[in-house]
Amino acid sequence: MKTSSKFDVVGMGLNAVDHICLVPRFPKYEEKLRMLSFTKSAGGQVASALTACARWGLRAKYIGKVGGDDFGAFSLASLTEAGIETSDVKVVEGVMNQFAFILVDAPTGERTIIWKRDEALSIKPEEVPMEAVRSGRFLLLDGHDSEAAARAAREAVRAGVTVVLDAETVKAGTPDLIEASTYVVASSDFPERFTGEGTRDEAMRKIKARGPVCVATTLGKHGAVALSEAGLVRSRGFKVNCVDTTGAGDVFHGAFIYGLAQGWDLEVILDFSNAAAALNCTAFGARGGIKSVGEISDLIKRGERW
Repeated sequence: MKTSSKFDVVGMGLNAVDHICLVPRFPKYEEKLRMLSFTKSAGGQVASALTACARWGLRAKYIGKVGGDDFGAFSLASLTEAGIETSDVKVVEGVMNQFAFILVDAPTGERTIIWKRDEALSIKPEEVPMEAVRSGRFLLLDGHDSEAAARAAREAVRAGVTVVLDAETVKAGTPDLIEASTYVVASSDFPERFTGEGTRDEAMRKIKARGPVCVATTLGKHGAVALSEAGLVRSRGFKVNCVDTTGAGDVFHGAFIYGLAQGWDLEVILDFSNAAAALNCTAFGARGGIKSVGEISDLIKRGERW
């Protein structure tokens, strides 16, 4: 792992503008339902994870594309305001930025996402800025542009950069991307979908056999589990007053990288990531509940777990 670099973490992947509608319950077909509140906020997997890292003091850089519209300007401004370096962000004129409408169920805080991303916002392999992907200690990828992400991962590994993959979708280039990643941190059902295995633990073993030093899976309120050479490590989730689960996984990934950057043991990293993700659910928006390291540590010490 690189010990010295221009940035602590570089991220390449999605940014978005979220329109969050709080509803008293999920609407029925053909029903008109009055929303309780509306919030417009910045989101996107990598962009939100980097925002968390920056708030906790890591030097962060974002690689990606934004639309040449008001949504794109809003998304880009959210990154620069967070202190994230954006010189390798490309503005695609005449294209609408990725955006989403998110229905949040008031009683539970669970959300349903309806989104749109123009193909012109995709990053092609030949467009990957190689110097930029080599410039951090860690490289975070979400794999949506899987071929470009795999090329970035291979270049980063050659330069001694630790690659962390936010594994959520299965695409043609996903196997290559996993094999090039150091850490795979997957959504709850990704391991089974990717491998075809019937159990999570066996699916994680199959993924780790492809080369990563560690495979972790987020489990929502139930926490997370990780598999490394030392075996399985499990961390239970924390009980909080959940109002919106949007962005919980993104903040988990940012916290995971923060823990790696501190040199913490895997069990400590999972606890910190679980607590950070739980606290993010106490406010609206993908980045609305990003708390300080002190507040996260306090929840770990005093919080009740599922």
